[in-house]
Amino acid sequence: MKKATVFVIVLLMMGSVIALGCIGGSGTSSSSSSTSPTSASSSATPATKTTATSSTTTTATTTTTAEHTQTERAYYPITIKDFANRTVTIEKEPRRVVTIAPSLTEDLYYLGLFGRVVGVTQFDDFPPGVANVTRIGGYGKYANLELIANLSPDLIIADSYSLSILDQLEKIAPVVIVDPHSINDIPKALDLLGRIFNVEDKAKEVSSQFEAQLEELSSAVSGFEKVKVFYIVWGDPLTTAGGDTFISDIIALAGGINIFNDTSGWPAVSMEQVIARDPDVIILTPHCGMKLDDAYQKFAAASAAKSGRIYMVENENDLIHPSPRVVRGLEILAKLLHPEAFRKKYPMTITDFMNRTVTIPKEPQRIVSLAPSITETLFYIGAGDKLVGVTKWADWPPAVENISKIGGYGKYANLELIANLSPDLIIADSYSLSILDQLEKIAPVVIVDPKDINGIYRQIDLLGKVTNREEQAKLVIGEMKGEIAYIESKVRDLPRPKVFFILSYCQGYWTAGRGTFMDSVITLAGGRNIFNDTKGWVKVSDEQIIVRDPDVIVVLPTAGVNATELCNGPLSVTTAVKEGRVYTATDSNVYQRPSPRIVVAIEEMAEFLHPEAFGVSFNSTACAVSTS
Repeated sequence: MKKATVFVIVLLMMGSVIALGCIGGSGTSSSSSSTSPTSASSSATPATKTTATSSTTTTATTTTTAEHTQTERAYYPITIKDFANRTVTIEKEPRRVVTIAPSLTEDLYYLGLFGRVVGVTQFDDFPPGVANVTRIGGYGKYANLELIANLSPDLIIADSYSLSILDQLEKIAPVVIVDPHSINDIPKALDLLGRIFNVEDKAKEVSSQFEAQLEELSSAVSGFEKVKVFYIVWGDPLTTAGGDTFISDIIALAGGINIFNDTSGWPAVSMEQVIARDPDVIILTPHCGMKLDDAYQKFAAASAAKSGRIYMVENENDLIHPSPRVVRGLEILAKLLHPEAFRKKYPMTITDFMNRTVTIPKEPQRIVSLAPSITETLFYIGAGDKLVGVTKWADWPPAVENISKIGGYGKYANLELIANLSPDLIIADSYSLSILDQLEKIAPVVIVDPKDINGIYRQIDLLGKVTNREEQAKLVIGEMKGEIAYIESKVRDLPRPKVFFILSYCQGYWTAGRGTFMDSVITLAGGRNIFNDTKGWVKVSDEQIIVRDPDVIVVLPTAGVNATELCNGPLSVTTAVKEGRVYTATDSNVYQRPSPRIVVAIEEMAEFLHPEAFGVSFNSTACAVSTS
């Protein structure tokens, strides 16, 4: 997904502060040598925290107001020591709070105090209600002081990344620095906030629940061998998380070993170093500047790529924000690293795309795939290491070169070769239905047969379920939807050009009609398929194409006709050819196979149709025909 590089830079800075906990500067009062918040001192004794209700008969409103006023006067003012060893006095109960780090907003949410938050950074994304809260600019020192002042807060909560603007913040309202830089500091942060807001019991409850969840997840994976993990922070230069980072702590709790645990901070590393340390799992994030398709090519020599264990997490903030939210990220990571620890119950009965009821007696360990799109999907969801047989047409990812070939696609597969592999599951599409009876004599057979984007989602979900890779499947679907939503947002308000797609040429042009995933690709990319009024894959004539006069023609490299040849044929009179808008796709397979890689086709198609929206251009050849 294309995101601004500056966002990643800020994200890295946020992570470095979280991970390293670099705290400097002096407090507003005297400071001690301790680096953790100490117990709060208060002008009121504990016995004065609650007051007796007057025996005088009053209205309910008056009684409630009186009790609240007496309680506030009894509890406040309080003096606390924050994470920067600053002594801060809070004169009254905070009712209007500005947070200058997303994790602090999250802390207040878990403590039931989100309703008091009146200002957050532009990077806050949790809880969902945060979308309605006023933004005060960037994170930490990049916050807008004027916007903060306009909100008239009675308390500002920040982490150490705001220390350089601390003096200016203190002119607006009291400032408390809360800066957890390890898992163990999160309960300390909750405890401090609990005392500040007079919700200590709630803070203890949230901390206890948080620690119990950590224990439950770490215990679930504790009996398994730790896997080597490479976490990609940024793709160019290749940047990862060192051993003293919050990310490294999460990897360890999830049952993994950070392969760069011997480094500090956020080091740039070489491809050679990564391959030498040979990670079992590679983790990407949506903002790292690298896609799954790219990663499988770049890290083809690593065990992670060979076994299909390269994952794109849906939201890195679940992993890097030091708040109770991190449990969400830890659970995801634990399931990615050790799916065996969260195994679903078998035997499992599912309904496949042909409405067949199939019972799978145990988690499949030896799978034969009868379609390249199925092979690709299994690698995407982290089940590539279960494949023992694929068709001769399977060519992605590179690791398939080392998997036994079972002949042709679908009904052209060699049954004897399949049987010799002793599979415990066979996965095929509708092109294998004519040999279904024979396949079922070898092993259980699941049929998947997506016809559009939603069908591809359903395929991913179903294969995730039968292979015990549900968490991974959910992430793949989430990433696909995110990529497609981004593309749609870029083309939504642009004119939709008429598109003719050439699958192949043989005494006529074969193209996509309604009900095909290619029709979905054209629509999602911001175009109009000129043969949308037909159904399925259809053969059309020169005359039909000329009458419909496409604005853009997209040709597959394997179509049997090239873009330049159209200049000298009947289609030279179409608007597409005359205006030089005939494009040759980069890879036929991403257009033809209903797998997660279809997103690559959608993106390229969108660039063909709306190059100005994506800042791309294409080279022209003879008669103004273009190739990518």
